[in-house]
Amino acid sequence: IIMASATAKAKAGADPLVILGKEGCTVQSLTVSDQHATLLLSHPAVIDGGGEDDGDEGGPAPASKTASSLLKLTLVPFHRALLGSNPVISPEDIERGQLPERNLLEHDPNASAEIVSFLRGYDFRLKSESGAEYSYHAARPNRRLCALVGDGGPAALEDGDDGQNESSELKAKENESSAGAAASNFGAFDVELISPASPHQISRAMPSLGHVLVRETPEMYDAIVKPYIQSVVDSGSLSWIKNVIEVKKEKERLLVNHADFVINVDTKWRSHPPPLTTPREEWRGHPSTADLYCLGIVKRDGIACLRDLREGHVTMLKEMEEEGLRAIETVYGVERDQVRAFVHYQPQFYHFHVHFTRLENEVGCCVERGHLLSDVVQNLEGDPEYYRKRIITYKLRRGSPLQNLIENHSKE
Repeated sequence: IIMASATAKAKAGADPLVILGKEGCTVQSLTVSDQHATLLLSHPAVIDGGGEDDGDEGGPAPASKTASSLLKLTLVPFHRALLGSNPVISPEDIERGQLPERNLLEHDPNASAEIVSFLRGYDFRLKSESGAEYSYHAARPNRRLCALVGDGGPAALEDGDDGQNESSELKAKENESSAGAAASNFGAFDVELISPASPHQISRAMPSLGHVLVRETPEMYDAIVKPYIQSVVDSGSLSWIKNVIEVKKEKERLLVNHADFVINVDTKWRSHPPPLTTPREEWRGHPSTADLYCLGIVKRDGIACLRDLREGHVTMLKEMEEEGLRAIETVYGVERDQVRAFVHYQPQFYHFHVHFTRLENEVGCCVERGHLLSDVVQNLEGDPEYYRKRIITYKLRRGSPLQNLIENHSKE
């Protein structure tokens, strides 16, 4: 995921290479594993598809023209040595007086430039867009990276040399036969760009300090959690949802467009055939259905989370479950007894939504977070005020904004 937080807003579909190519762009490693890496980029703000904010239009110039971005990408295991070589040190780490154990490598002061150079060796092809901030790219090694690999190291091509001079052209031709091997060695990966990103989105991507189990009473919800949720809603960080439910974005992912909700292919379903280019008849029975992940989002405002549900929402919830299961069976050939529909509390974003996943896919369905939609409906039918009155226990990341608020309140 690339997430840019800036005083100057960026258009959806911004090119990751524009960010990486900005003078002074630096990189720090947040988390890294054999499958994924999350990097923190600091760079000049990028707006309108690549230009820098000059403050001439739309109001006065912002006080700061810097941005922070988060880049999450899939990788093959040996990328880990490079992408994890410049670990970030958070304020919490400094306060504790010890470095976190994040499975990263020892800090390398030259790593930032090397990571930027490595990433600029890829071409980023736009796959789809979602809402105002989100776009999805496929990254593949370009000729510049193949030349680097073919000659055995970064010295083969100076940073900023795009391969257009005579020497680089010759080098590219000499290495043409090894381009396929270079692409295989370095591998392709998927990239999600969120620009700009809210503080909440950035906080979620920061290195984890562990988790705590919260026992949220109705009184705690009213005093702490509800005002926090409202502040997130009022911040405007959920503006992308309007584009999705109005089908201005993610048209290629749309499965159901109901008067009260939409159901789309979730972007977390990474193995799904490219929606823009793959005919829908080829989706049925596709091997990727083992990873099935779809998302239903209500169209009405005012339902931020599970706590807001009342008896009057039961009909809508039943229809969403039925329409979702029917669409999944029709489009993908996956029978309804193979699909779970559930709700998160706390959710990833505060506009009510329902997850549909295949039973084999256990992402997001941990017991301290997931609530089966059928159980939610039954609880509301038994007590219209059920979720207003009950104690809800859930897991929170330690150091997250909401966890900090709860912890500070408990000390008062």
